[in-house]
Amino acid sequence: MKYITFTLLAMISLLLLSACRTQSGNAALRIGIIRPSIDHLPLTLALHKGYLDSEDYKVIQFTSGWEVQEAISAGRIDLAIMPFTYAWTAIAKGYDLKIVSCLERETDGLVTSAKIQTIRDLHKRKIGLLRASTLEVLMQDLAAKNSIDFAPVYFRTPAEMIAALQTSDVDAVVSYVPLIQKMGAGFHVVHWFSDTYPGHPCCDLVAVESVSKNRRKELETVVSALRQAASELADPSAEDLALISKQYGLSREQVLDALEHTRFDVSLSEFDKQFERLMMNAFVENSYLSKLPTNKEVYSD
Repeated sequence: MKYITFTLLAMISLLLLSACRTQSGNAALRIGIIRPSIDHLPLTLALHKGYLDSEDYKVIQFTSGWEVQEAISAGRIDLAIMPFTYAWTAIAKGYDLKIVSCLERETDGLVTSAKIQTIRDLHKRKIGLLRASTLEVLMQDLAAKNSIDFAPVYFRTPAEMIAALQTSDVDAVVSYVPLIQKMGAGFHVVHWFSDTYPGHPCCDLVAVESVSKNRRKELETVVSALRQAASELADPSAEDLALISKQYGLSREQVLDALEHTRFDVSLSEFDKQFERLMMNAFVENSYLSKLPTNKEVYSD
């Protein structure tokens, strides 16, 4: 009887402690990431090295950017590392989100089979894209600059898109590292978009507006931890490389190649804002959106 009483008291104490934690605004922040992407690598490193307390942050994995967009728009997560196009789209549709910082940069490339040697060879060809993604707007921008008329073929997930390239259902895809490194010897990158826009943002840190306002200290802790991890990834240690290799199922050589085409920079400059707005103009032209929100509506103070 004493044991049962003690057990009940312990359970009640835990429930009360949990309730107090939630009511005080200190519930674990839920962070959404895209599992195939390398965009969350600084977060993975920050948690692994203890820059963030794993009890205070719950990482939730998704397989595509649109899934992350749906989750944060519905309030199922508090923060997300996601393509800026999905963030802008949700904000334009009235969801209370804010871009806190850019994070992952330069990871996108145009991947083709060996028979395609230049981007001009893609004229009148089929190119696989993820609709309303950074990949789509980058390809549209490249095509316009080089007078390439291509046939877009849309997929819901990166895995479906790459499978289509491997079975020759499309002639090229716009993808990102480390998926590019897993494509195999029969495929190559015919264009890196960083050649056109060095340092361009791909994925940003996005927060539910109530988090950016009411949990500012916790959000600043996340940003600080990401910045520390990002600085270390500029010159990764052997331990870092081993962790990345394990996380993504890559060889050491594939990891080094992926990092060579990746920059992690936790900042938000005028260049970043201008680039994102420039790319988002395509959404209005394509009738994805009727108009773009203002920078004040998009970015956190």
